[in-house]
Amino acid sequence: MYHSASWALYSSDKTTPTGQIATEGPYAFSGKRSTHEKQDTAIQSTLKKWAQNHFAKSNIEGGDRTRALNLASKQDKDFDVNAKVLQVFELDEYTNELKLKDASGAVYYTLAIKLKFPHIKNGSVVRIRSASYDSTSTKKVLILQHYSNIMTHISSSKLAATLSKVKDVAADQSALKSNGPVVLTEVDKKHANLPTSTLHDLFHNQDTSTNTFRVCFYVTRIEPGSVDEACKLYNKSSKKT
Repeated sequence: MYHSASWALYSSDKTTPTGQIATEGPYAFSGKRSTHEKQDTAIQSTLKKWAQNHFAKSNIEGGDRTRALNLASKQDKDFDVNAKVLQVFELDEYTNELKLKDASGAVYYTLAIKLKFPHIKNGSVVRIRSASYDSTSTKKVLILQHYSNIMTHISSSKLAATLSKVKDVAADQSALKSNGPVVLTEVDKKHANLPTSTLHDLFHNQDTSTNTFRVCFYVTRIEPGSVDEACKLYNKSSKKT
């Protein structure tokens, strides 16, 4: 962007990508404040209607740069991907790992910075701009550059409706052999939209307005390692194991 340029982002859905109710004004903008004049309402209304109708009728693949994930390993330069986020793994306070799957059936992983991509959730259908294949990893990984982007599709998107039907698969062997966590189970559909509570909040800052919580945790160690140590017979007469 040139010197003194500015930008503003508007949502064509009822909610913004980060989950807030959309208003006439922008949900994000550069600078300290934004302006919204009378004629902007009519322009914004027309563009919203066009976007909803256009994406509902057409599969917006993204042009010649788009590649199916099963062809990612054959690419010698960066490419774009349309895929569903099957799982979001929280690696640390700054980074998430996304488990991706597209219509080709291939499953890949990529890292996403929380500050840059706070809107990515389990089940999101996204378009990734400028990804490249990581030939050094033991599992299938996409590398994102500082200029890469992850965008969610609007709710009326025909392409998103198709990719949202993609189902998760059992954990692949490459993921099981890696050091990263792998989610093996899913909660029931009636609880799928609940916010995820941390174990700390569940035990120390519990929400008293409900008695149902959604928690994601990983098994890091099993003790004891041997079944024989876990199950022992007790002799009542000698009072010994």
